Amino acid sequence: MNTPHRHRMISRCALALALFASGCDTGGGADAPGATGGARPVPDAAGGSVAEGGTPVPDAGPHPDAGVATGGLERSAGRMQVAQLRRSIEVVTGGLTWEEDFGNGPVRMLDALGPTMGEPDYLLVTEENLEPSLIVAKFVQDASQRVCTKWVAAETGKAAADRTLVRHDGAFDSRDAAEVRTALRTLQLRFFARFVPEGAAGEAALAPLYELFETAASTSVPGREARDGWLAVCIALMSDPEFVVY
Repeated sequence: MNTPHRHRMISRCALALALFASGCDTGGGADAPGATGGARPVPDAAGGSVAEGGTPVPDAGPHPDAGVATGGLERSAGRMQVAQLRRSIEVVTGGLTWEEDFGNGPVRMLDALGPTMGEPDYLLVTEENLEPSLIVAKFVQDASQRVCTKWVAAETGKAAADRTLVRHDGAFDSRDAAEVRTALRTLQLRFFARFVPEGAAGEAALAPLYELFETAASTSVPGREARDGWLAVCIALMSDPEFVVY
């Protein structure tokens, strides 16, 4: 390579390095006081942003995660995992589970039916299918009938302080409207963590369950009125989609 051509190449390389260094200084010095590569945005009186030199900063729009702080972030509803459903039933009922005895000892049915309900076996299936389905709804209905029957039978004759299903100060078989509604409020809190206040708004929210209780109790055989009323309420709450979908 001749000398003039080599000089031109050296000059071009030096110019490129200088431009590259200038670009790095401009980006990295934007936050430094007095830097000329970029002005630091500061809040203005109206809640927007302006540069330190007074130039408005364009609004970039809401942050993708802005809904997290405001409660506006939404997601699709999904059902509980089988393990979560199993544990929720135990917590709500004070330790009861769905068990059947086919002659070889009790079988925990939600364990046995787990793969059918979408639970992974980690051999062929490694991810749980959480899509709501008719087969899941059917087994939840079966579980609610078996568990609620045991729950009502265990509560019958217990003192008020020892009951977990019928929580009011009266006797278990009381059909007093005020006492029934008190127990229904407690069940809403127990199943759904929903506080139902007293007053007109609370009465309206409890009306369907209270009507169910009265219908089941009034059509029951003598001596089982309240028992069948609470059985109907328990099955309705445990098989409610809101109990398994969140």
